[in-house]
Amino acid sequence: MGIPAHTRIIVMSSDERTSREYGISRPVVVFLLLLVIVFTGFLALLMHSFATKHDERQAIAVLESQLNKAHSEVQVAHELAAHLEDMRQAQEQLLMMLGVEGIGAAEGDTLMAVWADQPPGSSAESMKRAASVVQSPRPDRWPAAGFVTQEFIVGSVARSIKPHQGIDIAGPADGPIVAAARGTVARTGFDEFLGNYVEIQHGMGYLTVYGHCSRVAVNTGDRVAAGQVVAYVGNTGQTSATHLHFEIWEQGEAIDPRQIVAGEPEQK
Repeated sequence: MGIPAHTRIIVMSSDERTSREYGISRPVVVFLLLLVIVFTGFLALLMHSFATKHDERQAIAVLESQLNKAHSEVQVAHELAAHLEDMRQAQEQLLMMLGVEGIGAAEGDTLMAVWADQPPGSSAESMKRAASVVQSPRPDRWPAAGFVTQEFIVGSVARSIKPHQGIDIAGPADGPIVAAARGTVARTGFDEFLGNYVEIQHGMGYLTVYGHCSRVAVNTGDRVAAGQVVAYVGNTGQTSATHLHFEIWEQGEAIDPRQIVAGEPEQK
């Protein structure tokens, strides 16, 4: 049924005594219908946009909750790391009090290696074998052959004495540099001062540093034995001659290697 050319609307009063007539042409009716359709579509779009914004606000709230939870978990992780470090230091002190420093090191890095040959005969022996795994091997061997050209210097700000946190050993270029004790390679890389360097972690207490290397022979995470070649003597970094810069750190503090390493480096 089409829209008539003219539409007449009659409005009557409640007593039906008076009335008024209004005439609407077809174009006006079409316009009004289109206006209703447009308004309805706009209202639908507005409702859809509101629903979408509501969903986005809910998603943002969920993400904020997850972010706050992640921050809390990171804080807990930091606290656990601090507790583990305290426990590590306490364990190290306990092992020293138990007199386990002189116990031979196990070949492996797990308790299974300690029990591999034969089961322990007593609880005391079990404790000593376990301690041999977690104790810190002392880096007590010279890492390279040559002559000591500079000693360890504590340094003094008041006296304007610059510290030197290791010992320099002048040796032939590309001479082998060996690990001062068994351990795990903590880091390798290039430093502005040290040049090519290697850091080896020995158990829970010692860290050794080998600097000015011509090249490095190990990678981070490698397990090395005492006397194993880890790098070669070089002249990289801030140095004027070919030599090895050797440092020993105990519990995070640089110490004089001569406190642990006896005698003089082998001379070739």
